[in-house]
Amino acid sequence: MDASNCFWIALFLVSAMTSDVGVFGRAVDSHGFLSRSSKTAEESSEVTLRMDMLKRGTAEAQRDQCAKLAAPWLENTLNTTRDDVTLLKLRVRPFSLGASRGLVFPGKSLFSLVRQVYRCCQEGVNCRSVKGIQGRLRGDADLEFVVTREILSLAVFGAELHFQLSNPQHLEIQPLIPFMAKHNLPTRYTLKLLGDMVELRVDLLFLFQTLHEMAGGARPGPSLVNMRRAVLLSSEESPGEKPSLGALQDTAGDAWGEGLTNTLPALDLGLILGCSWAGSGVPCRTGGVRLTHAPFIALYYRSR
Repeated sequence: MDASNCFWIALFLVSAMTSDVGVFGRAVDSHGFLSRSSKTAEESSEVTLRMDMLKRGTAEAQRDQCAKLAAPWLENTLNTTRDDVTLLKLRVRPFSLGASRGLVFPGKSLFSLVRQVYRCCQEGVNCRSVKGIQGRLRGDADLEFVVTREILSLAVFGAELHFQLSNPQHLEIQPLIPFMAKHNLPTRYTLKLLGDMVELRVDLLFLFQTLHEMAGGARPGPSLVNMRRAVLLSSEESPGEKPSLGALQDTAGDAWGEGLTNTLPALDLGLILGCSWAGSGVPCRTGGVRLTHAPFIALYYRSR
């Protein structure tokens, strides 16, 4: 076979192979790529739908959280004579440079609340300024909070004690501040159930109004400072007798700092937790109700 014939045969084979590959390539284009494009559109639609549902769910959850921050107070007006209640002792004292225990770094729960308030404000819901005071837990039932001059200078319109309790038996829990009950004032609170846990908020606005007034601030309305003094000096308690839980108790005074003549005493306040099941009293500790972490106080104030 001469060279020219070999050349034409080779050219024919190359042409045939190229033609087959081209047809195969176009078949892949027709069935593979177009099919994949259609599938991508369907997947994109499903992803978009899922994202929309997720966004709606997140927005609803956020609105729910904002609503809970502004939930109306429940009120407890019943004084208790039960022996099976749990007593928490709150001490609020001024910050002192010479004190061995100073300010406490904010915990995770306090940071979480501040973020929630900020997010709600971004959504235009219940916008307000907030500061927190992280508490120190001493033992099982003694709580200490340290306040600074900056805190007492705030125009506070809301003060809440936040704490979390274990509640494995799902008991009904009611807080009571004896000081308030003694003056026929309700203890205001809210409860939020979280499975075997309970988040409890207790209104402490009266306490910070008292501290503000003691520090030299003025506010309208009856003087809680005078009320406190009346309790401490009432005929119900003899001189030298230990004050009852129905009083805001003065303890050893702490100075605001060296060189300052203005002093502010630490205040002790009792908080009772009563537990019940189906209307019958149950000891809280027997039911597994106890603090899970150190509480904090949230202060809502008007910016000046």
